[in-house]
Amino acid sequence: MRGCNPRSNRLRGGLALSAVVALCVMIPLSSGCQQVASAWANMTGGDWIPAEFTLTKEPLLVLIDDRSAIVTEPKSIREAHKTIAVNFAEFKVNQNVIPFEEWQRLAQTDKKYGRYSIRQVGEKLGAEQVLYLNVERFTLHGEPGAPVYKGEFTVRVKVLSTNREKDVRVWPSEESGKRVTVTSAPIPIDSEKSASDIATELGIKLGKQVAMMFYGHRELEK
Repeated sequence: MRGCNPRSNRLRGGLALSAVVALCVMIPLSSGCQQVASAWANMTGGDWIPAEFTLTKEPLLVLIDDRSAIVTEPKSIREAHKTIAVNFAEFKVNQNVIPFEEWQRLAQTDKKYGRYSIRQVGEKLGAEQVLYLNVERFTLHGEPGAPVYKGEFTVRVKVLSTNREKDVRVWPSEESGKRVTVTSAPIPIDSEKSASDIATELGIKLGKQVAMMFYGHRELEK
């Protein structure tokens, strides 16, 4: 039996792509061509989605703001922050994310913290930019009292500069920020998963969704 030839595999991949292109040129309006193209996109991970905004490489504060105490499981906030930091480092978006503990220390020890603007919080911690997530909704239950976990975590995302300027928002154009929502699949409360597990899942999902806004990726990576 002949061994696998990497060069042969690469050639076959190139020929397959050429065949797809040729087929679509010959019959551009056929549903068959669309199906073949769709199958090829799935094989390669889908369309390439560029970053929505490019952050600087300087110190970055990831600030998940829950001043209204909407989040009932603080673990979700920690997991979201950790996931963003890990993904930013892995995909070389920014390797200077200010540790969660430094923000937490400022929030707990500075008596004036509640009066600081987002820009001032970032400035206090030495950040050049602030990735600001304002918590809009958090729940572990789809319906109050229902014996089912069905989580949701929703935030509004902005990027702000810590420069002392009148308008420090640098992204997006919408003043309220980009809305990002993640959910968890419904499961019975008496299942093996606990409320803490659902909170962890929501935090990781939210962190990944937010992080992916700032680096290019394949559509199916979501």
